[in-house]
Amino acid sequence: MKNQKNSLKVAFAGSGPYAEPIFESLIKNFKDITLIVKSGTPKDSKIIQVAEKHKIGIIQASNKDDFHASIQGFHPDTAVIVSFGIIIGGNTLDIPKHGFINVHYSLLPKYRGPSPVQSAILNGDKLTGITFQIMHEKIDEGDVLYQEEVPVEPNDTTITLAERMAKLSAEKLPKVIKNYVSGSVTPQKQTGEPTYSRIIKKEDGHIDWKQPAENIERMMRAYIPWPSAYTFWDGKMLKIHEAKVLDQSSGKKPGTFLEVSDSGLDQNDKQFGIQTGQGILIIKKIQLEGKKPMTTADFVRGSRNIIGGVLE
Repeated sequence: MKNQKNSLKVAFAGSGPYAEPIFESLIKNFKDITLIVKSGTPKDSKIIQVAEKHKIGIIQASNKDDFHASIQGFHPDTAVIVSFGIIIGGNTLDIPKHGFINVHYSLLPKYRGPSPVQSAILNGDKLTGITFQIMHEKIDEGDVLYQEEVPVEPNDTTITLAERMAKLSAEKLPKVIKNYVSGSVTPQKQTGEPTYSRIIKKEDGHIDWKQPAENIERMMRAYIPWPSAYTFWDGKMLKIHEAKVLDQSSGKKPGTFLEVSDSGLDQNDKQFGIQTGQGILIIKKIQLEGKKPMTTADFVRGSRNIIGGVLE
């Protein structure tokens, strides 16, 4: 039986790979949808292609005034915001009859701010989650419509974890919107002590080898795809793409590139690792500046002099 679409008018403002599944889910469930993107969004971006495929109207906004005018012109029943990039506040929040719904990738009030997925991985959390909140003048302090836990898997990167969160959000959001508008769901105040995530900068990816191997391994996964975990050797950047922790020590200076074994030091099954402040980080995949990613074994074959060298 074909899905019966709801007649609510819904504006969607968002971009990037973690917004697309949610946008597609809204298209399947609501008749009257408009997409708002930031000015300069490439015409070949997937979210614009999805809108064009389904003949959805597209509005571009370069700042909060443009956005206000766009929302006022469409005058939706509600608007959904996912990774949009323009701060929304003031009387704009009052235009949709049922307010703005933001999809946030943490269990608020934990990790308010711009990098909740990375923060969960960096801190070694076993559980995180999704929150649908009614947007408030203060960022990420809105009342909660819905929350659901999401496990953090041991090998999760920001990409894999955010993809699962986006998929779950796409599954749950249409029903939550319908229930909220019908009055069967009442927004609840956030409870618990708030914590905050921060804007990630390029320099955050620079590895401090004095840190424990466990922390550096989490950092590597958190900073995929950007800014990547990187170090320097012979004046060139080296990005670490895949690694695991070996709970041993060579006694060498942190940052020393070692020939080691996956099962321990001084064995025959040689691999390559880097001494840290606590433990050794076994490096599986690496990328030298200007080159493609490769296995560490392939890299060392062309750069034997790195063994015993100290990375910075």
